Amino acid sequence: MATAKLGTKAVGSKVKIKINGTLRNFIVVNQGKPSSLYDSTCDGTWLLMEDIYETRAWHSSNVNDYANSDIHKYLNGTWLNLVDANIRNAIKQVKIPYRPGSGTSGTVNSGANGLSCKVFLLSDREVGYTKTNVNQYICDDGAKLAYFQDGNGTAEKIAKYNGSATYWWLRSPYLVNSTGSWNCYSNGRAGGSGCADTYGIRPAFILPSDLLVSDDGSVSTNTAPTTPATINVPTTINGGDNITVSWSASTDAENNLEGYELERSTNGGSSWNNVYKGNATRTTNTVPFGTESVMYRVRAYDAQGLYSGYKSSSQVTVVNNQPPSVPASITVPNEVLGGGSLTVTWGVSTDSDGNLSGYALERQVDGGAWTEVFRGNALNFTDTITRGWASVAYRVRAYDTRTAYSGYATSEARTVNNNTPPAITCASPTGTDLGTKTEGFTVGYSVNDPDGDTITVKERVDGAEKRSFTATPDAQNTLAVDGDTFMQLLNGPHALEITASDGKAATAHKLTFTKSVTSAFVTLEAPMEADAPITICVLSVIGFIPADAEYTVEVTNNALDDNPAWEDCTTAVKTGANYIFENKDAPTNTPAFNFRINASRGPSGEGGYITSVQGGFQ
Repeated sequence: MATAKLGTKAVGSKVKIKINGTLRNFIVVNQGKPSSLYDSTCDGTWLLMEDIYETRAWHSSNVNDYANSDIHKYLNGTWLNLVDANIRNAIKQVKIPYRPGSGTSGTVNSGANGLSCKVFLLSDREVGYTKTNVNQYICDDGAKLAYFQDGNGTAEKIAKYNGSATYWWLRSPYLVNSTGSWNCYSNGRAGGSGCADTYGIRPAFILPSDLLVSDDGSVSTNTAPTTPATINVPTTINGGDNITVSWSASTDAENNLEGYELERSTNGGSSWNNVYKGNATRTTNTVPFGTESVMYRVRAYDAQGLYSGYKSSSQVTVVNNQPPSVPASITVPNEVLGGGSLTVTWGVSTDSDGNLSGYALERQVDGGAWTEVFRGNALNFTDTITRGWASVAYRVRAYDTRTAYSGYATSEARTVNNNTPPAITCASPTGTDLGTKTEGFTVGYSVNDPDGDTITVKERVDGAEKRSFTATPDAQNTLAVDGDTFMQLLNGPHALEITASDGKAATAHKLTFTKSVTSAFVTLEAPMEADAPITICVLSVIGFIPADAEYTVEVTNNALDDNPAWEDCTTAVKTGANYIFENKDAPTNTPAFNFRINASRGPSGEGGYITSVQGGFQ
């Protein structure tokens, strides 16, 4: 639940305080001291009960001596004890202006001479009555509070009891005699009544402005957070180590937990030094080389400055180990491309203890914080440069098996060249599987370079370059996987890659497909013409045809006719015999020879191939 300080609440706003077990509304009628008439104890948030709490006599003896009145004693005794204990204890003991004694003479006591109390009735002047707007019998024991208007009968002076507007007492004596006291009529006008009369009471008091108000209006006092239940410190610490200390979270009844303070002792707890303050539940801390022992303690604090108790760790003996030497050098390429990569190299370190373990490489972008990008025993690292960086720098340090670190070897900052690589537009996004292909196909695409650079495109099938050309921006291009290209591919998965380069960076568009061809058809691209009718031919099919394959070979001697006469010569081909044509009719066109071969896999699924067809005719 959200909270705000009571002192931030606007005059006229309402808060809730539990009275006799029931939440009652109180109006913020002033923030701070109303005037110099008031003692410093009156500096706080002034609250007035919104409705009349009950009706009582001002003084049963019918005298207007407020300091000794029944109502003053009742408010600071019986009624005060009805207030929720936490709030009751927080109500300020104040000194308010008042007129001592009774009758029509005397002066108002103010400042340090004011009446000491916790709960009080408001005065005639505090609610905005003056000698000018009422009469000469106004006591003037105070100053107008911010909530009220100067005037007689203004609406903010009207209060209700059991739902109806009712007269309510003020603490000011009515100076016409010794028996009268001022009150607010049901219409908000000022009136004087005998002190023994029974009218409503609206208790008022002042709270410290740093109390908290929840989002439902409830006022609460502040309590300290709980002590963190645990604190965790490494059991093995080496001098020079940058260790992590963590602790469990605290709770706070007012939900205003602000953070934690971590302290370290290097002398067994005789003295402590602060090493962290913040809202995290862990931090890193460097234990200086040469430290003999170390222990830590943590406490929580809230927004009001209250602290929990300490949770302390056990004492840990520190192992002091000499760190490695600073790496001899660090080298970064002069040319750095955004979106590209670079390799950082560095020289070796030495370690007098002989326990060098590796190197930690850190990167700084645009002069900001350092971030570790590599840890290991190599002397180089290839880093990826994000496009948009303005500059990049690197630093490296060595560490040993006890996690002691050397100093840094730091490179100069390099300016990043943020070239934009070409873009490839294709109906099939990169990484798409085009599925199973049984015949040749094409892939359409276009390229563009936002920087206007010349674009070189390379097309590859299974890593082998098929074509390279200078592309026209936004023009449609076609990667063709057909003809010999498709025929030469074996059944199974294959990869296509289109790369576009502007000479500084390249973009790759990758697709996959699976070739699955279970049949083949072979024929001449164009029939072979003859000078005379063709009567005989011989064919030899070179390759491998499985025994269970469906395999036919047909030939024709009038291939240029509209309806050539095809004859099955499969047996002759298989046996290597000549084939005598049965067609003896003179062709309508020039005599011409052609063949067609159809082959498809048999039940075994075994694949075959045809590498060439040889033969002749006459």
